[in-house]
Amino acid sequence: MLSNNLSRFFCLASKCNVNLMLCLCLLMMAFQSLALQYELPFWSSENDEKAMPDFAKITNISDKKKAFFGYLKPFVDEENHRINTDRVFLLSMQSRLNKGNPLSHSQMSRIQYLARQYQYKLTSIKAKQLTGLLYKVDTIPSNLVLIQAADESDWGSSRFAREGNNFFGQWCFTKGCGLMPRLASVGRFHEVKRFKSVQDSVIAYMHNLNVNGAYFLFRKIRATQWAKGEKPTAEELVYGLANYSQRGQAYTHDLLNLLRKNKRYLN
Repeated sequence: MLSNNLSRFFCLASKCNVNLMLCLCLLMMAFQSLALQYELPFWSSENDEKAMPDFAKITNISDKKKAFFGYLKPFVDEENHRINTDRVFLLSMQSRLNKGNPLSHSQMSRIQYLARQYQYKLTSIKAKQLTGLLYKVDTIPSNLVLIQAADESDWGSSRFAREGNNFFGQWCFTKGCGLMPRLASVGRFHEVKRFKSVQDSVIAYMHNLNVNGAYFLFRKIRATQWAKGEKPTAEELVYGLANYSQRGQAYTHDLLNLLRKNKRYLN
């Protein structure tokens, strides 16, 4: 389709009885069209994915858990790697600023880009300001992501996981943006978001925890563990997820129990 559009522009440019400048403008429009159509949003993946297993058909519980975690973990690791790359960059920039070293234009541009993506108001590029941004640009323990995915998707067997690649019960509020719940909330319209890939579902979920105001406590617990010289753990971070469900603390206790019961599959 794109090649046909480009061909039509070339054809029009070659046959037109106008000056050379107009023809060049037509060609520029063609390439702009290509660029816009291929532009991907911040949270969109580009890689093809292997087919999702039919988890509902795996009757052996141990086999199902191994298959589920084995399938989903590479997606989680990939997104954590991407986040960590940005985090390491920010830490190195903070170190430079603390030493009084100036930043290049490209370095400042990248910091500003990350601030926009993580919805952080950056009033100035100073070491102290980057501390606030680093609260958001941070990884999430894979076992926490995996156990929440298991709980929200019924171990990959839910309709939303199978038909919409949605492993985390994420909502959207535009008609046609996803799948209609069979039991919609009274007086509230929402759909369960449909993702084009499992990776996109993982990216959106992790981004949500890192930017949404509802998970401020989650990020505070994580930052506190780092400040103590400790690596953030799922067992501690789970207490920051009470707002993920209307069940509140009961929800976090269920996740904690799942973490404990499935430790041998997660490690």
